[in-house]
Amino acid sequence: MKKQIVSLLLILCFVLSAFVLASCDKNGKKTDTTEPATEPVASDTQDATTATTADKWEKLAPKVTMMTESSRQLKIEYSMKKNAEKASKNEIYLQGPDEVVDGVTPGIQEMIYKRNKAAEDLLGIKITYQTSDYEYGKQAGHIDLVVKGNAADAPDLFVNMLYDLNIELMQGAFKDVKSIPNSFFDFDTDGWLKEWMENLSFTGDRAYILGSDYFLDVFRAVSLLPFNMTLMNENAVKLAPAILEEGDELGTGEELTARFFDLVDSRKWTWDVLGKLCEAIWVDKDNDGSDSINDQLGIIADRFGGVNAASFLYSCGLEITKVSTIEDESSEYNNKQWLTFPADSEAAGLNLIFGKVKAVFEGSGSLATSATFSGNTPETPGSAYHHTKFGQDELLFAGACTLGTLEDDAFQNMESLYSVVPFPLIASSEGYDYNTIIINQGDAGAINVHVKPPKAKALTAFIQYCTEKSPAIREQFLQIVMKYKVTTYNQGTDRMLNIIYEGIRFDRDKTVDDLICANNRGNRWHSLLKDNEFEGGAPYITTQYESLLSQKQAALDEALRTWYTLPITE
Repeated sequence: MKKQIVSLLLILCFVLSAFVLASCDKNGKKTDTTEPATEPVASDTQDATTATTADKWEKLAPKVTMMTESSRQLKIEYSMKKNAEKASKNEIYLQGPDEVVDGVTPGIQEMIYKRNKAAEDLLGIKITYQTSDYEYGKQAGHIDLVVKGNAADAPDLFVNMLYDLNIELMQGAFKDVKSIPNSFFDFDTDGWLKEWMENLSFTGDRAYILGSDYFLDVFRAVSLLPFNMTLMNENAVKLAPAILEEGDELGTGEELTARFFDLVDSRKWTWDVLGKLCEAIWVDKDNDGSDSINDQLGIIADRFGGVNAASFLYSCGLEITKVSTIEDESSEYNNKQWLTFPADSEAAGLNLIFGKVKAVFEGSGSLATSATFSGNTPETPGSAYHHTKFGQDELLFAGACTLGTLEDDAFQNMESLYSVVPFPLIASSEGYDYNTIIINQGDAGAINVHVKPPKAKALTAFIQYCTEKSPAIREQFLQIVMKYKVTTYNQGTDRMLNIIYEGIRFDRDKTVDDLICANNRGNRWHSLLKDNEFEGGAPYITTQYESLLSQKQAALDEALRTWYTLPITE
């Protein structure tokens, strides 16, 4: 028995000695064993998304912090507030305050501060922010000059107008981040972020634009239709026939909003229903016998601003472009996605979409104006005036609106309650889903083409960390811009927001048109809603479509060839 005990002790001593030796490196220094490496970590030449380790920054952060000090000095540039085209400025959501003062710093800014500070501490990086006050429409050109100049103090990450950045993609000014070995941005994660980026980058294998919850203006630029719940409920008897089916009675004193939510949920919210609601709510307040800006209306369309006109056309559940895959092994574009316009306008759905939208404005209670989009008077009734009219209970639907504009004083200070719904379906029987688009004038991030892979990894790691921590930021943002959290319709509005977010169209069709228009290769399709084109009706669109199709397709083909042949960073 004693021999067995001695043998066991010798074995234990041997194992212990081997463990001690294994804990020392060749220089005699101890290796940190406080965090056992139970899973392999991606190497510098291995894509992090294909590594078997869990993609969590608590494990991957040490790989980032081992970079040189210069690679961990990140500079982020964003637009100055006056040209950012939004009420709340992007430094509130991006940079946050320099410090937090208890009881003074607003809650959402405190959350931004803590999120950014945690990312900096975890990744061992120092982030500085700078602002540039570009003239509207000039951001991309300026960024292109900065990037091509390769200045030592050029920003590593630009956060500017997505509209201009999309245009600049044609010149290949931004790095193909996904091609960087061991890039920490998790492009393979399921969900709308991956799908949005793949679709917005067109090619399906490149991601130049880094969009996420972190860049909250992606959410703020979501198209939707706000509606005045107070006005709907006060006019329940008049409006009910447009919503309720035959034989379905409206209870005495019953409010209509809850029934409206049910209608949308059951996929019966169509352009025909919208037209009926407009006719039912109309009050000819100036007694001129026709629709005017002075009447109580159902909806107003701003034909001057491309945002509003585009929302009507691109949010209707029909694809204007189609995607095909090239399967030719001899082609450099083998297995690449290619975008094309259908051969005729009927196939594109333009006639169908245009006819449904136009029909709404041919009845009573709706108005299409070509006044400047920023006008805020009855003489120049632009989007700002539409919001004012909506807040004064003279408009049932606020027209094409984006989530961010709900921060406007006209919404936040109104006495009435409001909610939101997606754009209507073309027809409930044709199988289309409710869709909305991300208006391409929100903010997004683009990495400087000259940023080296180590710094790009730090940038993408920082962005992903912020993205993972941002659901609470998004939720609080929605509470700020929407009154629904303090109304009796919480559940209904939450349901509508879910439908809207799940039905985002990724903005592909509108972005294609904007890119082509930037090179003067053809008109945007939604420009056909303006003035005499609107009066011309669907046949006019057929003629325009056929006349512009070939040159628009040629410009699109050229853009795709440019993107597919961009150099890949080694």
